[in-house]
Amino acid sequence: MADKLNINLRYCYGIGKLEAELEFKHKGYAIYAPNGVMKTSLAKTMMDLSEGNSPKDLHFPNREPTCEITLNGEAIKKEEIFVVKSYDDKFSSSQVSTLLANAELRAKYEGIHQSIGEAKKALDKALRNAAGFGERSRENLDPIIEDVFGRSYYEALSAIEDELNELHQSDLGKADYRILYDPKVQQFLASEDVAAAVEDFAQKYDEITEQSPILRRDFQYHNVAQVQQQLEANNFFNAGHSISLADEKTDQKEEVSSDQSLRERIEEEKLRVLNDKAVAKKFDTFNSKLKNKELQAFRDYITDNKHLLPMLNDREGLKRDLWMQYLRAALDEYKALVSEYRAGQSALAEIIADADSSRGDWDAVVADFNRRFLYLPFELSVENKADAILKGSAPSIAFIIKDSGEERRYASSEKQELLRALSTGESRALYILDIMYEVFVRWKNRTKTLFVFDDISDSFDYKNKFAIIDFLEDVTKTEDTNFLAIVLTHNFDFLRTVSSRDICPAHQCRLAFRSDDGIKLEPFERTDIQSPFRKWQGRLAEPSVLIAYIPFLRNLIEYTLGPKDADGNPNADYLQLTRMLHFKDETEALTIEDYKDVFERHLAGCTFPDVDLTQPVIEHLFATADECEKVADGINLEHKIALSIAIRMRAERYMVAKIRSAEAEYDVSNKQTGKIFQKFKDLFNNEAEKIGLLRRVNLITPANIHLNSFMYEPILDMGMAELVTLYQNVKSDLN
Repeated sequence: MADKLNINLRYCYGIGKLEAELEFKHKGYAIYAPNGVMKTSLAKTMMDLSEGNSPKDLHFPNREPTCEITLNGEAIKKEEIFVVKSYDDKFSSSQVSTLLANAELRAKYEGIHQSIGEAKKALDKALRNAAGFGERSRENLDPIIEDVFGRSYYEALSAIEDELNELHQSDLGKADYRILYDPKVQQFLASEDVAAAVEDFAQKYDEITEQSPILRRDFQYHNVAQVQQQLEANNFFNAGHSISLADEKTDQKEEVSSDQSLRERIEEEKLRVLNDKAVAKKFDTFNSKLKNKELQAFRDYITDNKHLLPMLNDREGLKRDLWMQYLRAALDEYKALVSEYRAGQSALAEIIADADSSRGDWDAVVADFNRRFLYLPFELSVENKADAILKGSAPSIAFIIKDSGEERRYASSEKQELLRALSTGESRALYILDIMYEVFVRWKNRTKTLFVFDDISDSFDYKNKFAIIDFLEDVTKTEDTNFLAIVLTHNFDFLRTVSSRDICPAHQCRLAFRSDDGIKLEPFERTDIQSPFRKWQGRLAEPSVLIAYIPFLRNLIEYTLGPKDADGNPNADYLQLTRMLHFKDETEALTIEDYKDVFERHLAGCTFPDVDLTQPVIEHLFATADECEKVADGINLEHKIALSIAIRMRAERYMVAKIRSAEAEYDVSNKQTGKIFQKFKDLFNNEAEKIGLLRRVNLITPANIHLNSFMYEPILDMGMAELVTLYQNVKSDLN
């Protein structure tokens, strides 16, 4: 069953009214629209719908727009519409990354990283808790680890394994890193007077420590505590052993035979040092500098942990010691992560190598682009494939220019530099690459899509224009797709091509034109597009067709025999037909029989109609044009040609008569219309209205009269109503 698209628009970007039903017996529809009729307006309307927006009337914003577009009776969804502008240098397909998905490789890659990630998550949780951030914190510890150990995260953790295994836990593992290394605290400690106060405290602290019978400068109470923990953990005292604490100054030894006794002795020495009046005074001096309320947490913490203050004299060293202790406290989680990381490295290396060598969808699109656009000065190649496939990194393309044995490679980051060196058409080819990505992904996912192509071939030279046509064939002819396409164009030659290729068959080609009742879409017949003159052969009895054959026949003689013979004399038949198209002294005496004689000499296979052969050609022309005034707007190729000839004939007859009223001997035999018009302006420059009307005649009708079978786009672009109005003005004003 054929898809049906129903369009009902009011006040959408200049479209006053458009009602149409397009039945897609084939996937492609073409709408030929002269500039300014509706092409861009329809594209903008569809773009709004694809983005979930409502169209509007920019000129009259108070008008309430109507936009009802249904596909098979249901409102078309925004994701079912994709508008391809003529050119959009800002467009970049969001689908590119999906083209690179190698499901098997990515699954393996993500599986390994998931295992590593889970182990890392457990270690981070333990470390955040140990460092005072709290296990629910989202603090990123990676930069801290990398800063402390001077390597990337996993390299840093791997490098300290042996050191960590030999490390014994100490009270430093309980220190609050979050408070001690708060940025404002570190800024405070870095100032000269504060650093001096810390140094002064540390010196006095060391002096008192050295007076202790059991402590030393390099054997602080936390070192003793560490020894106690090891003895307790190994049941040293429970086995009946004891230790002796030696007083360095008196050589006396103090025996300790229990865990409890040793803990009490350690605490006693700690308090003796910290409660020393000199030490307390130095601490008060330091504490007096903590005046900022934002340092309150540090003030409270360091007051309860004065023993940490001397260590802040070497903040970088303390930082490393703290993190070593935190990692030692989370040793199980640390070992699990390092093990997962090392086990995954060899597997990841194999996966990355496979990704680099794999040929995926992205390569297919790039190869397809290089195949289509043979005449561009560059080729494309795929880069960073492994990162794009496995990590979801933004993919990139290299642009390779080759010339005379030399090669220049532009990276993706240098794309703008490349664009500056390319022509407009070459730049637009890169835009088509992004469109090809989008189409490929929609095809692969079998996404129902209505593509709206707005003058997609514009600015391409003919060699690369056929690459676009080839691309449109894929969109509209590939089997097993859910694609529909509307090709909007103002280029009749392009319409002819897409019709001949059955991208948009003739029965699905429309001419858009304005009428009093809004914009109409008039069906083309195949012969309207490919060979309008051939279908006229059976309709020569129609006055407008018989008149329209005059310029065609004259061009036929011009192409086959030439307007002059070998001696430079005018071809008599060519000259005779010229007198039927332009007003000459012989024109009014020419009859239909004169036309028939020329016709039958050159078109022996065609039968001239049974008409009054005695009637003057000029009378037949004007009578035909009068009847054309009643014809409804549409393609009307033959009517437009007849009107154009009649308009020009009336205008030239008027100008010649006026000129001869001033210069009786004025010769028009070899005068082109432009020269006659210039003579008229020279003689009657005060007749502004007449000159204005004649200028309109010269602007509108020339291309319509000099007709050939290869280019009659200007006639189709001309609205029938515009020609009728001009003809009526010429009839009434040029008498």
